[in-house]
Amino acid sequence: MAHLVEKGAREVQNAETFLIGLDEKMADWTLLEKADAIIFGSPTYNGTVSARFKQFTEDSTGPAFVEQKWRNKIAAGFTNSGAEHGDKLNSLMTMSLLPPNMR
Repeated sequence: MAHLVEKGAREVQNAETFLIGLDEKMADWTLLEKADAIIFGSPTYNGTVSARFKQFTEDSTGPAFVEQKWRNKIAAGFTNSGAEHGDKLNSLMTMSLLPPNMR
C-alpha cells in the first residue's frame, strides 16, 4: 500500500519521494526533518497501529518532537487491516496525534 501512496505522490509536479521502512533500520530523522510533508502508514492490528509503528512514534520524541522539527509540515496517514470491521479509525487517530507540532 505504501508503494501505491508513493506512486501517487510522485505524480505531483516537482515532488521527490522516499519510503522509510520500519522493519529494516532506524528512521532517517534528518531526511524527515527536511521533508515538506510526511505520510504515515501502518497496518491496523488489534484495533491500533503496529508495534513497529508505535516504536517509531516513541523513537521520534528526541530527534523530532522535543525541538518541534516537524512543525508546519503537511501530514497524512493510511492504514489497512485484514478485518472489514477492524478499528482503522483508531490507527488514523494515533497517526494524527503523533506529530502535534505539525499543525
